[in-house]
Amino acid sequence: VAAAVADPAALAQAAAMVLEAENPCFVLGDEASRQGALETLVALAEATGATVYHQGLRAHVCFPNRHPNYRGRTPFEAGAVRELLAPHDLVLLIGGNFFEDVWHDPVSHIPDGARVLQLENGHGRMALSVPVDLGIVGELGASLAGLLAALARADGDYQSRATDRNATLSEEAEARQALQAANLDKLADAKPMAPVRAVHELARAMPEDAIIVDESITASLEVAAQFNERANGDYFGGRGGGIGQGIAGAVGVQAANRDRRVLAISGDGSAMYSIQALWTAAHHQLPVIFVILSNREYRVLKHNLDIYRARFDVGSNKPYPHMDLGNPTLGFPELARGMGVPGETVTEPEVIAEAMGRALATDGPYLLEIVISGKP
Repeated sequence: VAAAVADPAALAQAAAMVLEAENPCFVLGDEASRQGALETLVALAEATGATVYHQGLRAHVCFPNRHPNYRGRTPFEAGAVRELLAPHDLVLLIGGNFFEDVWHDPVSHIPDGARVLQLENGHGRMALSVPVDLGIVGELGASLAGLLAALARADGDYQSRATDRNATLSEEAEARQALQAANLDKLADAKPMAPVRAVHELARAMPEDAIIVDESITASLEVAAQFNERANGDYFGGRGGGIGQGIAGAVGVQAANRDRRVLAISGDGSAMYSIQALWTAAHHQLPVIFVILSNREYRVLKHNLDIYRARFDVGSNKPYPHMDLGNPTLGFPELARGMGVPGETVTEPEVIAEAMGRALATDGPYLLEIVISGKP
């Protein structure tokens, strides 16, 4: 089936909208990257001086996470999304679902006065999340290239404004990195170790070409900040909001990428949904390194319960019923060995690199349980 071709007149109209914008932003789904258009997307962000966000739940690298224009994921409530996008007068939605609300807010995701431009491969997602001022259907790579070509013909005033926005974004990115480094230093000696320290040590120990399969849930922001996500195929996550796919998904990712090492990062609660996948990895001698971030609780459920009670003023004399994973404590290395996978538990951040060295030296799968702090 031939891919749809975007209407040239519509792309010219889209370029005019971008040229009129004082502070544009992108909200990205997975599709442009999946279709090999990541480089064009980066070029378009730089040409427009746009701030780049991605949808809250993603399966792939939507944009290089160390690019200065990148600002991470959107929140899971319309009110918080609206606040995030408030500085922007043009929101360009590209290839995705975009806004996945966990909590209902009776407001639009889009701030008043902002215009919405959406690019999609097909009609199915068009205006699905929010009304649009202009929607364009066409193969995303060609559509992005066409929009980029139209902008390249713009006058010098627009180009200088885009350059100024890029400079500001670079300064802000440096400030964000400094804050992240300060937070890491602040928590460096926490006992049990903080998730950010654990993920930092993992990122330092893994080869640059490792593939990350992420189901870290409450540590996902740390994973996104510490690992270098450069291109499609460097990262695999979960869409839809369910849990339990990470351990099993890593087996499939490793089977499809025999020339790269796969690092699966999972919470302990998530891991228990499909722990039997360890046997499959051992049976087929797939060299996945399974890392279990063990806080011994369903931390995400505790966070959600906190938000629920705050939103609806619901009190309780049972703070977090049935959300702890203790009595008995799960023994992940023991579970792994029972399915033919060697493993160990680490409680000190200083030895993570040494443990990862043992994992990397193993021809088959290896499991590393890292004990981290739970909810304060």
